[in-house]
Amino acid sequence: MTTTLRFDPLSPDYQQNPFGYYRAMRRDAPVHHIESLGVWAIFRYPDVVETLKRPDLYSSKDWIINALGEFDPVPEVPSIISTDPPDHARLRRLANRAFTPGVTRAMEPGIRALITELLDEIEARGGEFDFVSEYAANVPVNVTAQILGADPVIARNEFKRWTADLIRSASRSVLPEAELAKIRTSVTEVRAYFTELIAERRRRPAEDLVSVLVQAEEDQQVLTADEVLSLIFILQFGGAETPSHLISSALYECFRNPEAMAAARGDEESRAAVIDETFRHMSPVRFLSRTATRDIELHGTTIPADSMVLSYIASACRDETVFDDPDRFVLNRPNVSRHLALGMGPHYCLGAVLGKLMCGHALGMALERFPNLRPVSDEVEWLPSFWVRGLAEYRVRP
Repeated sequence: MTTTLRFDPLSPDYQQNPFGYYRAMRRDAPVHHIESLGVWAIFRYPDVVETLKRPDLYSSKDWIINALGEFDPVPEVPSIISTDPPDHARLRRLANRAFTPGVTRAMEPGIRALITELLDEIEARGGEFDFVSEYAANVPVNVTAQILGADPVIARNEFKRWTADLIRSASRSVLPEAELAKIRTSVTEVRAYFTELIAERRRRPAEDLVSVLVQAEEDQQVLTADEVLSLIFILQFGGAETPSHLISSALYECFRNPEAMAAARGDEESRAAVIDETFRHMSPVRFLSRTATRDIELHGTTIPADSMVLSYIASACRDETVFDDPDRFVLNRPNVSRHLALGMGPHYCLGAVLGKLMCGHALGMALERFPNLRPVSDEVEWLPSFWVRGLAEYRVRP
């Protein structure tokens, strides 16, 4: 397919207002070579689904090296998100032991207690505050630290810095050497901390996720120490970024939609509906990366073997052939579960149930604590990122 359309995910206009671009690409250039990045992009729902469900065509093997490069904290073993079946199946079966419904529900009181503590601190400070940096970003980082069993002092003083630096490593190509040095330090520190914690939990298990992982066993198979360490980093990396943006975007949607606001102030099921539609309407992750295992013909275009392919899940979530009136926030949309914001297939988000539960509590409890919460301004700015979509800042008044 030849086209004069130019899609540049590094352009500020796209990063602030992507949805018109997605619509045009779905219509006129569903397979597109992004010159600025030297990669291929796919935009239509059925094609995105195929990239997620066909590891024989679209491999995950290069995900970590593409995302983190030299900053992969555990290069000794393939990460669960960088393996294809059948190797992936063993890791997934064992890791799933840490995310059963029973384990997830057992975490709920601790999650609510942490959220209450954060809200207490905000209330004590008084006045307007940035919902993003003072609340939404802190909820998943603190919750992840707690469920992993990190020491509370470490969680408060170090875990947020380690997590932020891991996330920043995805932008390593534009960071100065001084910033890269800080990331290297964080990677070294966090690896040392969790290596010691894993050894401690093997000796003396506790009521935390690390203990569940080190004890996970199926068909006489267990996770090695490096595999547990790799899983911890994936939980730390993925468990902080996506929920933070989702919580802020959900509040943004509520302020623009009275029905959503009423639901967010309601019971757990009503809040869950808000969270699900926010995932579809404002997918925090723009794309997932894969590697073409061979030449792939799609819509008259050839994607060469070994090419990096960006599968735009955020575009698929707004595909008009799947979702009616896709650019409108529709509470209790009948097919909302078909959204791809959490992936699909072998690599569907490992902590999806836990993440949605946490986001629902974070949104609902903030609105309960501050019933008159309102934005300081109707104007918002989104993060200048080609990978994630989230509010850069969202100042609110209690």
